[in-house]
Amino acid sequence: MKKDLGDIVDNLSKTKSTGLLTINLSSDKNLLKIYLKDGSIYHISYGFKKGFECLNEIASKEPISYNFIPQIAIDIVSTNLPATEKIITTLKQMNKTVTDSALLQTPDLNKIKENIKMALVKQIGPIGGKITEKYINEKWIPSQPPNKEDFLRLVEMLKEEIEDPKSKKEFIEDVNKFLGGL
Repeated sequence: MKKDLGDIVDNLSKTKSTGLLTINLSSDKNLLKIYLKDGSIYHISYGFKKGFECLNEIASKEPISYNFIPQIAIDIVSTNLPATEKIITTLKQMNKTVTDSALLQTPDLNKIKENIKMALVKQIGPIGGKITEKYINEKWIPSQPPNKEDFLRLVEMLKEEIEDPKSKKEFIEDVNKFLGGL
């Protein structure tokens, strides 16, 4: 289920939450990180960017998923941040929606693995099934339970097994249909 990013931050603010909100943005390995203490945003980072300039990244990209980790705190404070209410208003005006990362863990994980395997088999033939199993059993180290980022790392590894650029692109498109975010 998709939620408005501004509403998510607003809810965390109203409930006086303390922790880290991470947002996975399309076509990027960096996470947008929003740190809150007692409902107030005190730091935002995105790659090497800090503070208010990070909000421009949300405007120019599509958020894919989010995750809130309670009780995470850092000693850094962004000095160029407007008030939390202004940030929430800005986010609401952007009208960006995201999916809760936890929802990505609820489908049958074996079905996700099977879909990734079938997408690879489609591109390189039956050996793709054996390669996928080998990567899952020997090279892939997911969190427990695996989350979307874990599956994206698996796909990144597997796509290197495809030599043809067109086939590699098709593999990523097939995986995006059920996983999103590559």
